[in-house]
Amino acid sequence: FILYTYQISSEASENNNLALASETVKKIGEFSDWVYLQGEPAKITFSIVIPKNVEEILFLNKTLVFKVKTSAGISDIYYNSIANLTGYLPKNEGEYLISIQAIKGGVNISVASS
Repeated sequence: FILYTYQISSEASENNNLALASETVKKIGEFSDWVYLQGEPAKITFSIVIPKNVEEILFLNKTLVFKVKTSAGISDIYYNSIANLTGYLPKNEGEYLISIQAIKGGVNISVASS
């Protein structure tokens, strides 16, 4: 019974991490599209949450990818933007204030300076 309860709890935690990663990726992607359409020097700053078990965050041309570790392996959570995406976000769990700024040919995504 204890093992079964742990398995259910572990699966629920994984599902929460994946759902949070998906929400965060979508939020970043949609704001990136919005800022890009506004053009330079448009910029927006907002809060995001990086969930547990994010192994890597990639900006691949127009695609943002969160690689999230699960019991089944690595899940790729991604958003295909209309803008070329550049920048850096930490993979460590936590809440971050980030900025997205329109630049020539795309947007730059980074942790906002406080």
